[in-house]
Amino acid sequence: MELSVERLTKQYNNKIIVDKIDFKLNEGIYGFLGENGAGKTTLMRMICGILSPTSGEVKVDGKNNLDMGEDFRDMIGYLPQNFGYYPDFTAKEFMLYIASLKGLMPSYAKRKHKNY
Repeated sequence: MELSVERLTKQYNNKIIVDKIDFKLNEGIYGFLGENGAGKTTLMRMICGILSPTSGEVKVDGKNNLDMGEDFRDMIGYLPQNFGYYPDFTAKEFMLYIASLKGLMPSYAKRKHKNY
C-alpha cells in the first residue's frame, strides 16, 4: 500500500494552515512531530478523510481517499490526542480493544501484539 499526499492545502478564512504538502508513505507506522499550531492535526484529519482539503489530494494506491469510503477506513488508524479511552487499560489491553473495534479476531491481534 502506498499513501500519497499531493499538494495538500487547508485554508480557514485567509489563513493557510497546511500549505501544499507533498509526501509518500509505504505501509508502516508513522507519526508527525512539530510545534503547537503547526498543522499536524489538520493534516491528519485530511489524510483520514475527516476534513476535506481546500486543495490537493490524498491517495491510496492511486485512489482518492474521499472516494474510497469504508475500504479506506479499514486501512488506516488514527489516534487523536483526546479521544476518550479507558485509563486503567494496559497498553496490551488497549491494543486488543482497538483491534476488536476494527473487527480483528482476538487470536490474530494477540499474535500481532507479540511482534511489538
